[in-house]
Amino acid sequence: MKILIYTDVHGNLYALNELQNSKDYKEADIRVFLGDAVMMCPYPNECLHNIWNSGDVFLLGNHDSYCAYGLPEEEFAYFKADKIEHQTYMRNKTKPEYIEKLKTMPKEYSIEVQGKKFYFTHYAWETKKLVMDDPDDPNAPSDKTGALFKDIKADYVIFGHNHKPAEFDFDNKQFVCVGSLGMKYPGNYIVINIENGMVNIETKKIYFDVEKLKQEMLKENYPRALGYSKWFEQE
Repeated sequence: MKILIYTDVHGNLYALNELQNSKDYKEADIRVFLGDAVMMCPYPNECLHNIWNSGDVFLLGNHDSYCAYGLPEEEFAYFKADKIEHQTYMRNKTKPEYIEKLKTMPKEYSIEVQGKKFYFTHYAWETKKLVMDDPDDPNAPSDKTGALFKDIKADYVIFGHNHKPAEFDFDNKQFVCVGSLGMKYPGNYIVINIENGMVNIETKKIYFDVEKLKQEMLKENYPRALGYSKWFEQE
């Protein structure tokens, strides 16, 4: 059994296209997208369309939730004015029927393969529309993050949200933070191979035309385009 997991595409159609054309993607038995299809990069509609039409499991991310419902009042204290402007711009850019469809997306997915239980989600959800506050350095999730999932019955907890890949053990579970396909360069995804009850997890990189993407972000010149384009300058 081969499971491919990706997350945090954030409107980056170039990274998504490269992944969907890859051998790993085409050979996977199950493909799971952990959320955040939209915001940051300029292709929300194209990314939503491609993922929904791929047959992949689609789980709601916090930015998908912002697009579906608008920014929760609890988040305003953490969002600067230009970030709110960015959210509003991208929400207005997203097709109304896609906004409505986002409201129907699940937040979690579970499977059992060869006696191993896998739980997938974007992150721990606090409410219907809001994820939990991150208790850790987002680049180094640890036991504090693991404790958010204390009620989950699984051998493996696979999540996104934090854009840097990480793995750690806590409470008799193995936690895997997938990272981000779309908001770092190169992007990344993971492949899980299960054979004879043995589980192998591999983090892989995806390369795309990052300079063209940055040029298009700056050309559209939407709120925060310049700031988000600089994210790709750091691996």
